[in-house]
Amino acid sequence: MLVSGHEKIPLARVDEKDSFPVRDCGGLPTTLINSNMVLQDLQGEVERRFQPKKAASEKLSAVYDNLQLLSRSARVRDCGSYLEFHVTDTEKKLHLSNFCKDRLCPMCNWRRSLKIFSQVSLVMNELESQGYEFLFLTLTVRNCSGADLPATCQMLFDGWRSLYNKKEIFKKSVLGSFRSLEVTRNKKTGEFHPHLHVILAVRPVYFKHGYLTQAQWADLWRSCCSLDYTPVIDIRRIKKASKGLSGAVAEVAKYAVKSSDFLNGSLEDCSSYVSAFLSALSGRRLCSFTGVFSDVRKKLALDDVEHGDLVHVDGDNLRSDVAFMIVRYAWKSGFYVRI
Repeated sequence: MLVSGHEKIPLARVDEKDSFPVRDCGGLPTTLINSNMVLQDLQGEVERRFQPKKAASEKLSAVYDNLQLLSRSARVRDCGSYLEFHVTDTEKKLHLSNFCKDRLCPMCNWRRSLKIFSQVSLVMNELESQGYEFLFLTLTVRNCSGADLPATCQMLFDGWRSLYNKKEIFKKSVLGSFRSLEVTRNKKTGEFHPHLHVILAVRPVYFKHGYLTQAQWADLWRSCCSLDYTPVIDIRRIKKASKGLSGAVAEVAKYAVKSSDFLNGSLEDCSSYVSAFLSALSGRRLCSFTGVFSDVRKKLALDDVEHGDLVHVDGDNLRSDVAFMIVRYAWKSGFYVRI
């Protein structure tokens, strides 16, 4: 089906080989859509990007069943069971779906990652136009067991809060930040590695007056976390007009947890990993905007990255005055099928 605005335009079957024109509607320019090519491209994208995440979500649902988290299991099992795209010759936009927003859902974590990348990029582009420069900071502590993971994550958040709010040297230099938590699992030792990725906004004068060395950052972080050892930290300048900006944004936009860290192994092993991640992550804000990052985010009217819309993750929709084709998929027996 092709639609323009709110008007439905009946056309021939979308699997015909020939291109077909969309008649002019209310003064709209005539558009030519090559249906066969468009559908082949879309099918490839669904199979490559959506299908593996949906299959992983079904594995997570089975783990939740094993943990007797039955309502959670049902929500995750139904997640992404239908997809509706609005398609033109040049764009393919997801328009509707039923995402569950579970903290560990592979499908939803992928959508959140795309959303974070989009929002942080928009905010940084605006701040860059205002003359700000950026630092990329990684804050770590020693690895921990699954039993100690909740307390270690809390130590990270408390340490960050102390660093951001209480350290005068930090407050004088940093004018805003985006912070995200990532937790990985060492498959050889079974230990967990929680750490924070942070992008800091500073004025150019920071690099001449008030510049902190990596050793000074490590001392600050050790003090804020009350550690009896010097932690490993990494701090680097994000240079303008380089791959550094997109690379840093990609790093902070990574999944808080990767499904490969809790869905590999026996059902009992996976249940143990999932329980550890749930205990550590449930009820926490895994991402946060502060200072000028928060100000610009509000100015741009961006919704919540963790609990907001997971369909329109790039903040962009097809124009309402352009004709488009509606293509729907349903999840059946382990595959997405066009309906």
